[in-house]
Amino acid sequence: MSLQLIPARRTRGVTKKRARARARAGSPSWNTRVLAPSEHGLYADELRRLTHEEQARQQGELVHGIDLDAYITKILEQADIAVLIVEGHLAGFCAFYTYDPGQPSAFITLFILAPETRHCGMAEPLLEVAAAAAVAKGFGTLTLRVRHRNWSAIRFYLRQGFRESGRYGRDLEMCMPLTRSFALAKHRNRQFARGMAS
Repeated sequence: MSLQLIPARRTRGVTKKRARARARAGSPSWNTRVLAPSEHGLYADELRRLTHEEQARQQGELVHGIDLDAYITKILEQADIAVLIVEGHLAGFCAFYTYDPGQPSAFITLFILAPETRHCGMAEPLLEVAAAAAVAKGFGTLTLRVRHRNWSAIRFYLRQGFRESGRYGRDLEMCMPLTRSFALAKHRNRQFARGMAS
């Protein structure tokens, strides 16, 4: 799958803001949503492919110490999955756990974007749809772990409102408080912006 996306960095007079606006305007066409559990199987192969490709890109550091295929199977069976669909193909996903309402926080276990969709303004809407789903299920916090040297991801999560909440070996734990009004406002603003672009 080869996608022609405008890079987010300044290139030939195209600013990051304009690049994101063009990407949101439907060039290429894309959307985000949370899959129904019955849809997980429809995206299983693409999800596995994206995860294996990212594991290779990160030289085995994305998921370590456990069997990658068993981990993906667990995600498909137990996690909620928000997807980024670009031109009809899975280009990213956010797998998060909300199955235990006794927990104070929903937990993002895996967040992956295909390299060609990075820095195009598509990660934030993917995170927003996951956050809205967590709020809808009654969670007040969203938590994740990221490699302490993954500066790009850490900067992204900080911009979204996450803050450091702990360290676990090479991982930095980050959390973000969620409120129903926060998630709904973000979702409404995103839908309004998409409606204006069409």
